[in-house]
Amino acid sequence: MNAFSRLVTFNARPGNGEQLVERLQHQASLVAEALGCEQWQVHRDHANPDLVRVSEIWASSSQCDAALQLAGMPETAQSVTELLISPPELLEGELIGGARFVRGSAGASRFSIMDAPDLSQDTSLLSRYDLGDVVQARYVREQLDASHLGLTHYRLPAGKPQGWAHRHTAAEEIYVAISGSGTISVDDQPVDLQPLVAVRVAPVSTRELHAGSDGLEVLVFGTHSPGDGELVSHR
Repeated sequence: MNAFSRLVTFNARPGNGEQLVERLQHQASLVAEALGCEQWQVHRDHANPDLVRVSEIWASSSQCDAALQLAGMPETAQSVTELLISPPELLEGELIGGARFVRGSAGASRFSIMDAPDLSQDTSLLSRYDLGDVVQARYVREQLDASHLGLTHYRLPAGKPQGWAHRHTAAEEIYVAISGSGTISVDDQPVDLQPLVAVRVAPVSTRELHAGSDGLEVLVFGTHSPGDGELVSHR
């Protein structure tokens, strides 16, 4: 069964666009963990700041309707209505497919991480970002036919820093040490890494690994967003 999609357009009274966005963002927080909610995004029009749209994707229309009765939703919906010139415009349909679309797919993929190329040996990458001596890094995604997820394996010798830091705009990451010890600097604040202790790093925070006296081996799991990544030189 295809997912249920909905695009809702809200036209606020002049000067009420910012308040409308705040109330819709609150609605987003209420439905974030609702059963069947796959996307609930608030968009603001560039030309008209009082014109706001919400795009929704749900596993089914019944689950979308049920979310309207969640705690706090009726009250928030009423507060949104109070800001509008006219009733919201609704466009409803079904999600058929598109770029990076994996819903309803089946099967499994298998790949040995150590068979991925070691990025520390990529002379083009190193020269492009003016990086010096960096640690082993292997990125795995395409080899597993993954669309939304990526996996990176790092191996740092004892006492060595990663050699470069990076940050994102939209992608969040989870770091899990699998052997050794060390820290991950998040916006220059060190966070301890120990085997099987997970550390989540928010997208825009700059992060860099540092190995302890026994070295450090880390797996990093993250959302894949093409072009969303900025390397920062360690020097």
